[in-house]
Amino acid sequence: MGLFIIFIFLFLTDLFIYGNIFKMSPRLKISSYVIERLSTLDTDESAGCLYGLMYDGTLLVVGLSIELFENENNTYKQLLLNLPGEIELCGVIKFGESLSVESTLKEILQDVDITDNPLVIIINETKEMKAHFLVHDKFEETQYEILSSDELWKQFLHVRLNTVLPLSCEATISGVKGIMQSKRKKIASGQVSFHIDETLVYLFGVASDVGLTGTNTDATIGELVDSKSPEQPTKKKKHNTNNVEIVPVNLVLKSTKDILSEKLVKTAVKMMTTQRKPAFCISMPLRVDTMAMIHRNTKLLDLYTVLVEAACRSLRLLENVLLEQLGQEGIGDGAGLRLPETFHYLPNELGHFLTRIVPKGIPDESMEKERRSLHEQLALPLTRPIFRRGNAYTRSRGQLINPHEAITPSPPKPDVTTALVRGRYTYHHYMQDNFNDDGWGCAYRSMQTIFSWFRFQGYTTVGVPTHKEIQQCLVKIGDKSSSFVGSKQWIGSTEVMFCLETLLGVQSRIIYANTGTELQSYAPELVHHFQTHGSPIMIGGGVLAHTILGVEYNTVTQEIRYLILDPHYTGAEDLTTVVNKGWCGWKPSDFWNKAAHYNLCLPQTKPAI
Repeated sequence: MGLFIIFIFLFLTDLFIYGNIFKMSPRLKISSYVIERLSTLDTDESAGCLYGLMYDGTLLVVGLSIELFENENNTYKQLLLNLPGEIELCGVIKFGESLSVESTLKEILQDVDITDNPLVIIINETKEMKAHFLVHDKFEETQYEILSSDELWKQFLHVRLNTVLPLSCEATISGVKGIMQSKRKKIASGQVSFHIDETLVYLFGVASDVGLTGTNTDATIGELVDSKSPEQPTKKKKHNTNNVEIVPVNLVLKSTKDILSEKLVKTAVKMMTTQRKPAFCISMPLRVDTMAMIHRNTKLLDLYTVLVEAACRSLRLLENVLLEQLGQEGIGDGAGLRLPETFHYLPNELGHFLTRIVPKGIPDESMEKERRSLHEQLALPLTRPIFRRGNAYTRSRGQLINPHEAITPSPPKPDVTTALVRGRYTYHHYMQDNFNDDGWGCAYRSMQTIFSWFRFQGYTTVGVPTHKEIQQCLVKIGDKSSSFVGSKQWIGSTEVMFCLETLLGVQSRIIYANTGTELQSYAPELVHHFQTHGSPIMIGGGVLAHTILGVEYNTVTQEIRYLILDPHYTGAEDLTTVVNKGWCGWKPSDFWNKAAHYNLCLPQTKPAI
């Protein structure tokens, strides 16, 4: 009996040891977005941080930042607040050959709590990359799998918590800190519940005897999403950054039910300050708008703690914005305090959301220094806007967004260069907005698509103009007579250039081709345009106008294909029809009339942040 007990003890001891080893050595996957950005980094960089999440015994690295450590402000800790819930600090990047970890990096690694063994990626001068887990202060090299962008958006979705909380406190730094800490504690205490929109599912905290209602306790978030749209099984969906799955959630807090009524949201548009001795008071509706990134296999029961953490991150960001304003000269008594506004961004380079909260009404131009620092920290280009208001992620509310992304890309071919539009745009075509421009409005629609591109890229906040506003612009600058307004007269690439310059301050280049055959000779210049500027091109010829979204050019055979967005489409906003019927698709060079002349308007961009 004694030997049996000893045997069991030894067996359990081994099981415990091996279990911990397994636990401490998760499988490693790295997002293709991270791999791409790492490949472009200068090996002279100081060091960097890695951000990831855990699921099914796997550590997935989804983000990175470059840290200069020029001061004691731990920017990576601040950056974590801007990332979706569940994404945490998971390791560091080190440039060079040595496996030793400097004291600064050791301090960062001590902040890693998502895994027992922080990740250390070493990048040498030849940009060779090796991944190591730090196990008992020793490096253990590990293999990793690259997770493609398609798989990332297929396997993961986002929950978005959006609610309004009342804020009432003294207009002092200590007053704001106190009330925000109180709100975080209340949310973290388990007293609140969450409701998943358009479902019967409610999530409850420790203050309730029930953790979940509306579905079975083993249900996953992916199953819930699929049950809401059974006609489109997940395996048949096309997953890309334009089709990110976002599950809306709201917070339920009984004790503030009356305060959170619609009346507050509608009437308390402006922040109010009331004077009472001994200080001014702040009274405003505080909108909590936050994201969390989760695997589709995550159980709904586990979603509660995820939402709590995401809400607390948002409250900290809101607090920072309010405190920064209170610290400014002239706002110490609360006068002039602006409501915080939340914006979520999903840049093509990142592969994950990033949230910024800024004071309402502050122009983008005055926040350039902050954006530049963010670009540098995230190793993003310094030549174009990424975090202006116009760059914020939005769902389509009518027009299709980036329909060309639904086209299956061609496999890479030797000697073939493909250059495409960069960023987002909306597809404008005949008969939209209950306006009949069939037969004459194609160039107007092409210009509207170009306008939408400049808005989405953050270059402007000017709205997409209507046909009448375009006509009024041309009359105002003297290009057309007053009778032009309200007419059905065509416009061409020159008029598009005039309007872009007048309304947006955008310069354009005009290319003239005498024939459709001659147009082919400009292929290298079109490639250069998309690689340099990335904006859609308007082309007019005869009585037709189109939008060019990209080119495919064979430098050996001189063959060229054009990615065309056709504004002559008159149907509904149906992506399948638009793509399958060729309203958005690749066209050969004989698409253009060999006998007709063509004018192309190539909108230019300027370096900006």
